[in-house]
Amino acid sequence: MLLAALALLAAGCSSGKEHPPAAATTASTATTQAARPLALALTLTTTARGPERGFDAKKAAQQANPSLQKFLERYLTLAFLQPGQARSGWRDLLAMFDDSVRPRAGKQLDSLSLGGAAARVTSVQPGPARARAVVLFGGGRGLAATVQLSFDGMASSKQGSGGVHLRSVLQLLGGKSGWRIAAYDSRTGGGA
Repeated sequence: MLLAALALLAAGCSSGKEHPPAAATTASTATTQAARPLALALTLTTTARGPERGFDAKKAAQQANPSLQKFLERYLTLAFLQPGQARSGWRDLLAMFDDSVRPRAGKQLDSLSLGGAAARVTSVQPGPARARAVVLFGGGRGLAATVQLSFDGMASSKQGSGGVHLRSVLQLLGGKSGWRIAAYDSRTGGGA
């Protein structure tokens, strides 16, 4: 059932049009973390959908926002702001993926993170990071989410510096232990 809900949620986001089911309601909320030197500032807008009659979409979006914000900030930090993750084989980053996609993600790190360029990167100054999330609720909790994520930064190396960016659509599953990435369409560019 979760996979069917995830597929429906993904189809709704990828079409470019929002068509909530007749019984669903939607609402959104946005948050921004204050920028600090070398700190990530992610702007997240969350929309919630739920099938229950009387579903409070605004409240659900506010409920989901903090855990999504934390998850996405962790993802971007591990993937781009900590090039040393490459030395561990990106273990902490790959732990954010569902077991079913982890092997594939391990082979596609160049599209998900600094990847092979991490060995040359000494630091990354984060720039704008934005995310839009649509969270599917059921039984009072977030079951799945589709997140459009973008990140821009400036990577430095001994050879100089250059822009780095990520454009990604992540399909997340919610569970007792938090969010995990169940599917993705991701690309990166730039580098040092």
